[in-house]
This record gives sequence, C-alpha cells and structure tokens, in this order.
Amino acid sequence: MPLPHLIDYPAPLTDLPESQATWSLEPERAAVLVHDLQRYFLRPFAPGSPVVEAMLTHTAAILRAARSAGIPVLYTAQDGDQDPAERGLQGDLWGRGMRADPEHTAIVDEVAPTGSDTVLPKHRYSAFARSDLADRLGRAGRGQLVITGVYAHIGILATVFDAFQREVQPFVVADAVADFGAAEHRRALCQVASCCGVVTTTDDVLARFGRPADVDGVDETDPWDARIRAALGGLLAGDAIEELFARPDADAFELGLDSLRAFEFLDLLADEGLDVDFGEFTRTPTLDWLRRQARSVGV
Repeated sequence: MPLPHLIDYPAPLTDLPESQATWSLEPERAAVLVHDLQRYFLRPFAPGSPVVEAMLTHTAAILRAARSAGIPVLYTAQDGDQDPAERGLQGDLWGRGMRADPEHTAIVDEVAPTGSDTVLPKHRYSAFARSDLADRLGRAGRGQLVITGVYAHIGILATVFDAFQREVQPFVVADAVADFGAAEHRRALCQVASCCGVVTTTDDVLARFGRPADVDGVDETDPWDARIRAALGGLLAGDAIEELFARPDADAFELGLDSLRAFEFLDLLADEGLDVDFGEFTRTPTLDWLRRQARSVGV
C-alpha cells in the first residue's frame, strides 16, 4: 500500500474535541517527541501544503521553547534499507520503506535536532516499541509527553495509546501534527481526546512552557533576538542557530561561525544599530554577550 500523493489540506482546528483527561501540562514533568519528521514521510505532501507549513512552524516554536526551558527533546527516525525480517508486518502493508539515503532518512531542516537532543531509532508504529523511550522518560522523571509530527492516525496514535498504558500522560498538539487528510487528522484527534490523552495547541504549549515564542518562528523573549537570528541566517546552519538560541552561552565559533562570517554578521548588526567590536566579540562569542551589549547601549 503506497503512501498518498500530493496531500493538501488545512489543519481541522475549528471545534477541537474536548479531552476527557483533565491533565495540565507541567514543564518540569514534560518531554517533547518529534515523531517521524523525515523527508521520506513529508514527500507525499503537496508543495506549500498549509498543514505541513503550520506543523513545521509550530513544531519549531515548541522546540525553541522546550530547549530554552531545559525540557528534553526526543525524535523518532526510521532507518533506510531495513532487512525484511526486521521490517516485519509493516513490509506487508507499506512495502520496503525508505532507502538508506539522506533524501529519505534525514529529519527536515526546519526542525532538525541539535546536539542536546536524542534521536531514537523507530521500529514499529509506536515510538515505545523496541526502544528505550520509556526508560529515558523514567530516568529523567518525565511523566508527560508532548507529541508533534506525522502521521496522526498511525504512529502518533499508536504512541499515544502506548504512553497511556505506561502511565505517561500524552499531549497531542493539534496544529503541529499532520495526516493523510483532514478526515484522518480529525479522527485521530477525536480518538485521543475520547480515551487516552489531551488534545492541545501550540499556543497552549508555549504558554505552559513559559516562553513567549510566537508561532511565526520568532523568539521575542529579548527584543534583539529576531534581528540576531535574521543576521545569522545564511551564515550558520539552521541547527547551529537553534543550538545558539537554546544555549545562549554557547560559543558561536564552535557552532560553525568563522572570522569572515563573523565580520559579515557584525556588519549586519551595525546596520540595525548595534555596533559591536570584532575583537571583543571574538573573546566572548555568545548570544548572552550580544544581548548584554544591546541592553548596555539602550538599543
């Protein structure tokens, strides 16, 4: 059975189902799971599909908030060229699956993991199947799981059922998941809400995580963050930029910035009104230091 082709629909977010569970999301108990956002699984969506654009934007916002709050971030990702015996019954329904090629296996750039995140090999529909996800959550004292990704009515729903049966409270982010179509998307949300989890939204998750990152992908905790992020665009890889904002004391040069790019970066900041000495920046090349410089000159 092949995956669908040219999936194109807006997320069904009007009149979200009311969750029977009344759990409240608690940052100190939560972890985030980015489910199967590999290139192979996003290929079936039409270019510019609104549900995918929203899912990736919202997932990225949740990731920034989680990393800033010290909340664990985990990913699932299947291997390519799986042995038929290893692939098991999934092969009967879906064929051989993805190739061992980054064009299939890579997690998409918009939500790529950073060095502090964990990527779990995916073996079956549920992220818990034949993985140490449950052990990782237990060791970290995390009894809640915020889930984004694809596909809502298959792997995400299986993971939610599995979490519930392991005494882990699952929260499915309605506007940060996608599916074969609007009907499947809504049916999955209704199933979760009726008996095994909480259906929530990106806005609610960000409010709980205590980070005012907006859903357009800009973190506005510090008024200069948007301008610094824009200046770094094209000079650093996307995952390196996310790492810098997740760890504001990280060394930008260790994340891939070099002297030539640093000159260009500081020129762009100067155009925005923040004049930074190159030598001083090289001695303390961190986001925290740049924020302090901006505050000290009142810009």
